[in-house]
Amino acid sequence: MPLRRSFLLSCAAAVLAGCASEPPQPDAEPSLAHASLPVQLLMTEGFVPVHRALAGQLMIPTQIRAEPGYGAPHVVVQELMQYLQQARCVDLVLAPRPVLQLLQAHGLVRQGRLYDVVRSPLIAIVQAGRPLPVLKDTEDAKQMLEAARSIAYPSADGSDFIEQKLFPELDLNAKVLPKSIKVFGPQVAQLVARGDAELGLLLRSELPRSAEVQVVGKIPHPLAYEAVYSAGIAGQACSTAGAQLLARFYQREAAMHDWSGSGWEPVAGVSQPPAPPVEHLDPAEYQP
Repeated sequence: MPLRRSFLLSCAAAVLAGCASEPPQPDAEPSLAHASLPVQLLMTEGFVPVHRALAGQLMIPTQIRAEPGYGAPHVVVQELMQYLQQARCVDLVLAPRPVLQLLQAHGLVRQGRLYDVVRSPLIAIVQAGRPLPVLKDTEDAKQMLEAARSIAYPSADGSDFIEQKLFPELDLNAKVLPKSIKVFGPQVAQLVARGDAELGLLLRSELPRSAEVQVVGKIPHPLAYEAVYSAGIAGQACSTAGAQLLARFYQREAAMHDWSGSGWEPVAGVSQPPAPPVEHLDPAEYQP
């Protein structure tokens, strides 16, 4: 082999070896300079109170579409699928995590990371003034459910868990389902407050502050349940950068927000919120 050619090949090999030895570079932080604005959001009604609580810190122009999103995950998915398939553009979807996972399976939310934002535990309630059942372990939970003359639970978040895990795991389907009624989440507290249901199971976030009920407590582990609301980038997002910025905004602000009295909690493991984006945009400077 000619000396010059051998030398060039050696140099090329050295360059390739040097490139291969470099550690992979982290993904660049998205910026508003790369975002198509406004960012198009699709959220279920359950996330709307969370958005309102955090919106005061939002500096990214957005356009929001809220869908009712009531019912079991597969029902909500059908509702959101119809909009996602017809909409010209959706960048970010905010919904219960099981809903987003089903949308991922249909290719309507991108595979990979979902940004968990907030969670709300499943709790038991009784009418104000009634004796509080003991609820420290699963045996207490079983006795509480068996003793209740009537039970109300939500038709949306948590209903699949209650019907497919909580009742069956405690071997209570035959005893409990005939005396149970499934209603729209906030109506659980209304039924219990009026005495129309002796026991209520619902998410803490769906408990009205004015309800004349008492909280018995969370359903104990290993049968505890928490509804987690997350953000996922839409499969055909027009602005991936905008969706990423907004998802990180919700996650960061939720981790720092005071949720006292709301029934919401930051998602575990988000004690160190992501760094804020380098660029912020003053809405007054945005021209559609």
